[in-house]
Amino acid sequence: MKKLSLEMLRLTSDEVLGRSQMKKITGGYDAGCLERKCGSKHPNVSCCPQTTCSDLTDGFCVLN
Repeated sequence: MKKLSLEMLRLTSDEVLGRSQMKKITGGYDAGCLERKCGSKHPNVSCCPQTTCSDLTDGFCVLN
């Protein structure tokens, strides 16, 4: 597989996220998905794809 170089994209500084902006990004499929509280006490929280809410884990999302 060929490596990608961000320099080849020739992005302007307006198109690149800064460190503080990167910290605010959430989502994706990582450990953060498994740290989400869910269930009846957290009705507005949905688990990430390929995870489900489990009463066995005290209302945390778990891998399917």
